Amino acid sequence: MKHNHYLFTIALIIVLCCTEKLQAQDRIVEITAVKSTNNNVDFNYTKSKPGSYTVKINFNNLKNTNASDDYETVIDGSSGRLLTLRPTNKEEGIGYGYKFSYTFGNSRPKVDSLFQYLLPFKKGTEITIYESSNLNEKYFGAEKLESWKSYSTNSETVDSVYAMRKGIVVDIKNEFQNDTLIKKVYTSNINSLVVEHEDGTYASYKGFKKDSFKVKLGETVYPQTLLGTLDKFNNHNYVLHFSIYYLDKNLIFSSSNSTMKTAKTPYNYLTPLFFTKEGLIKIVPRNSFTADANEAILTNEMSRKEIKLRLKNAQI
Repeated sequence: MKHNHYLFTIALIIVLCCTEKLQAQDRIVEITAVKSTNNNVDFNYTKSKPGSYTVKINFNNLKNTNASDDYETVIDGSSGRLLTLRPTNKEEGIGYGYKFSYTFGNSRPKVDSLFQYLLPFKKGTEITIYESSNLNEKYFGAEKLESWKSYSTNSETVDSVYAMRKGIVVDIKNEFQNDTLIKKVYTSNINSLVVEHEDGTYASYKGFKKDSFKVKLGETVYPQTLLGTLDKFNNHNYVLHFSIYYLDKNLIFSSSNSTMKTAKTPYNYLTPLFFTKEGLIKIVPRNSFTADANEAILTNEMSRKEIKLRLKNAQI
């Protein structure tokens, strides 16, 4: 076997908490403190990517204020005010020190466990679905994630990926060109897309061909919106990995000292209900299902304005 032709790569299918320390070089969230003429101190934020982030500020050496030592909130706008420190003695300034951290995700989700998702394929597509392993657990002896649930498909013909639910595109990774000379078991060099839903859940789609995305960062997508085209894995079949998860505030922690064995994730995974031609089902691995949709499913989360626009476009 020629080693330059074969590369066996194990990647961790795990999402780690993003802290200030981890993102010091490329922070998505920035926080600034501004003192007012009345001695108030306003803490403002800017955010460079769309989507919800949970922000935590730890104060120390607080003087001349009744503020709490810890402050936590969820931000989704591009900028705004987090909080204001007010002096107990208005004639004097406030003494304080602080540090902050942030995590991708909404720590206050209102998860609808009965929501009906669509399969991530065009209506009428029949596809066999498998269950993906958590490779961190499988190969490195990490603690089992009770909620872990991720799916995959492997098809010779199905190469187009569609949105499972209305949401906002909050992350796109479009970096990797498929190397047909390298044979892989699994690779971390995979293009992906994440959509945030209204209830605080997230859908992850992995396996796209470079530059094949049909949507942009920050764009609103709807059920059956075409997201992009899959790349061939090992120049053979089209493989999609997809999962639905949400941030659990009880699991948020600093992972800066984690090893492959001790690394955990602050996210819980769902076993969703899927609307299919075979009925409303929870996926049974290694079974085939047919993607389906109806008008009620397609417009379920649309506003009146969005429904009118959909009808207008249909008439055109």
